[in-house]
Amino acid sequence: MALTTIVVGCDLSGPSDIALDRAVALAELHKARIVLVNAQANDAPIDEADNQMLQQLGEVSAAVHAEEARQLSDRLAAVEARGVRTEVVSRTGPADEVLVAASLEYHAELIVMGSHGHTGITRLLLGSVAAGTIRSATCDVLVCRGPSAKTPFQRPLVATDFSPASSKALAHAARVCAPGVTIEVIHAWQLPAGSWGATLLGQARFPWSTVRDAVLAGARSQADKLLAEHGKLGNPLNVELVQGPAASVITHAAEKNGHDLIAVGAHGRRGVRRLLLGSVAESTIRHSPCSVLVVHGEQSV
Repeated sequence: MALTTIVVGCDLSGPSDIALDRAVALAELHKARIVLVNAQANDAPIDEADNQMLQQLGEVSAAVHAEEARQLSDRLAAVEARGVRTEVVSRTGPADEVLVAASLEYHAELIVMGSHGHTGITRLLLGSVAAGTIRSATCDVLVCRGPSAKTPFQRPLVATDFSPASSKALAHAARVCAPGVTIEVIHAWQLPAGSWGATLLGQARFPWSTVRDAVLAGARSQADKLLAEHGKLGNPLNVELVQGPAASVITHAAEKNGHDLIAVGAHGRRGVRRLLLGSVAESTIRHSPCSVLVVHGEQSV
């Protein structure tokens, strides 16, 4: 599945430049075009401003817009110098709305953006623009984090709950990775609710280990099925089953093993079309030490 159009959010900040570098690498890999999107804020009127103040504000605003245009032009020239077809969209409005509208207008398969803009603080806080884009987009969203890189991803990690959404995440992760790299797949499993109480009864009265063995056997069966279904993906797969809460298992594995990408489905078995605060996907994005690819599944009815 090749990418044909990639929308990139460009607010001229450091994080958006990191996103642009990665997007250009993916465009080179797929021979895709890039749509560079710059959202401009509305200059809100100020009450009780005299003519002199309005004139000064107008001059400042004009100077800022001129500088933004110059910097945007520099980035456009740099991308085109690498032989990538590029278009620029500069519109007034909320950045997440402008990005999503552009992705629909240009039939993009992927939106690439930084985790924060000029107001970002730490990796534990997902910027409001990124969060809004993830919730509203109908295509995949790649939130870039970490050091700048002008290559496709080299050490991907895909979270799976064996749902159709996570299966789609695995397939779509392959197209943002370097050809032939191994894709690590991780499944976080937990004992059924109430199993802890079995330890109070004792092994003789309730062999709780049989519950654990059954859960693991089911997970291994699902893992074997996943490997068979994605055998022709073009990337070797390695599946790991880890006990624990999903979001913490995923982010810990990414940090421990030095992954540069986590791919998650926007919804799993809950069938929720949009991300909800506290969901596995959004928690992973907020705490991930690396970039995150959010793959939207089919719309639920």
